[in-house]
Amino acid sequence: MIEISGICVGYKGREVLHDFSLSIGERDCILLKGLNGSGKTTLMKALAGLLPLSGGSISGAERIVMVPTRIPKVKGFTLRQFVATSCSDPKAVEKALEMLGLEDLAERDISTLSDGQFQKGCIATGLSRRAGLLLLDEPTAFLDYKTREGVLAVIRGIADAGTPVIFSSHDIAAALPYATRVLSLDMD
Repeated sequence: MIEISGICVGYKGREVLHDFSLSIGERDCILLKGLNGSGKTTLMKALAGLLPLSGGSISGAERIVMVPTRIPKVKGFTLRQFVATSCSDPKAVEKALEMLGLEDLAERDISTLSDGQFQKGCIATGLSRRAGLLLLDEPTAFLDYKTREGVLAVIRGIADAGTPVIFSSHDIAAALPYATRVLSLDMD
């Protein structure tokens, strides 16, 4: 169980989240929803240790991995090399590529991949790291309907296998069937 207790976090003197608490179970697949600016990415960055907390605590999570929305496609890396940059275990890299159906693209330069193919590659980097909590910021943002459904099913499968996931989405209708819980950060 991961416990987030009364955390406060923000930017440049503006508190975005105040006294925020949440318990996360090992099979949770939490859909994080909210308007732009409501704090979805801020929460994920705070959980991943990328933003300092001004109050509260996070306990019970040993390895929190965040996959952001926009990662640049740098020419000169194959997809396999890209996924391996975050993981030194070749078996974990291959398993992540397989889970996302990327085996046929593994030797392609990432600069030649479509945005959707590359987004799946970015998710594979998170999967390969064997996270204790996997945070996915808009993981289906660039995906067509069919690919989006497949990625959401993989995300739910990760949670069902025992790695909790928090993922954000503005496409609530598509994401809702794959979530075990919904957390709304809307300010209304």
